[in-house]
Amino acid sequence: FIEEELPYYFEPTREEEDGLREQFVHQPTLKEHLDGELRLHVTDPDEIEIGEFIIEYIDEHGFLKASIQDISKATGASPEKVEKVLKIIQSFDPPGIAARDVREALIIQVKRMGMDGLILRILEEAYDEFKKMNLQGIEKKLGVDIEEIRDAVEFIRSINPVPAKGRWGEVSYVVPHVIVEEDGDDYRIILNEYDLPFIRISPVYLEMLKNPENYDKKTLEFVREKMRKAILFLRGLELSRETFRKIVEYIIERQKEFLKKGIMYKKPLRMREIAEAVGVHESTVSRKIQGVYIQTPRGVFRLKDLLSKGVGEDELSRDMIKERIRLIIENERKERPLSDGEIAEILRREGISIGRRTVAKYRGELGIPPANIRRKMNA
Repeated sequence: FIEEELPYYFEPTREEEDGLREQFVHQPTLKEHLDGELRLHVTDPDEIEIGEFIIEYIDEHGFLKASIQDISKATGASPEKVEKVLKIIQSFDPPGIAARDVREALIIQVKRMGMDGLILRILEEAYDEFKKMNLQGIEKKLGVDIEEIRDAVEFIRSINPVPAKGRWGEVSYVVPHVIVEEDGDDYRIILNEYDLPFIRISPVYLEMLKNPENYDKKTLEFVREKMRKAILFLRGLELSRETFRKIVEYIIERQKEFLKKGIMYKKPLRMREIAEAVGVHESTVSRKIQGVYIQTPRGVFRLKDLLSKGVGEDELSRDMIKERIRLIIENERKERPLSDGEIAEILRREGISIGRRTVAKYRGELGIPPANIRRKMNA
């Protein structure tokens, strides 16, 4: 009866352990990421070879530690061709990658933001003064009002000067607790069975329970009591597993459009809603999704990344609204940036009811400066 009661809890075979290893999801290193981008954007074999050499000399902080001349000599390519490939690599993420120093990393990022005004001039023409926070020196060199300089310097200081900081490290792996696969127009959810503990039932105990006539009463009572507790414990694990499955199923059902179409289709979803749908306490949902990774056709996420706070009465998510704000600003007239109030009005006409202060908050979280600074940046 033991095998019937505990079908999933016997010691794994070698094949099962190999299967577990196959479940690991490799998180690429910085150089692996850049190599993948290189092969995606460059087809010429000579340029790929140059690019590989450049990537090899990018350090853990994202800076290029070889000169154009060194790379030219090593590859036999002209300095002009090396510079061309370097510019391609510098267009990859993370922003500022393959810069030769902090100044170039900042310039690359500013240009990617489409800013070619005062901010770029400070970095290109008055960088020494900027490093010393010598605003009067910048004013004297560039002949620009000190208040405009102060705003521009404040923005430059908000830019990350180290391209690979905080994101790219050594090789790392995560085990997805949940795998979501496309199944026609729907999705199939697979729980990683290896997330459950492997418990080996002692063959000695099994023998004792199958042939009780060979053992004394006291010993049998001891073994039966231990087995009873084990069965209750494992039934609890099964119940916990089933609750986890229901939580995942509800989240995936709610976020189908996000999985199919992207961030603009992510719906608001709170733990309270999930808890009510599944029939558990909100704290149970929080505990179940903590530290859980999910592998989907869109990539590997933390399960809690599929949750989002709603805004107002509309069925829209915070992330979706932030993305819409980003797109509105991206497409605004550069000579006449939109104020937070004007953005709020555009959103209102689209059926998204949020106030000016909320727009300002979300814009700040996106790292986008206010309209007056954007105007000066593009002057």
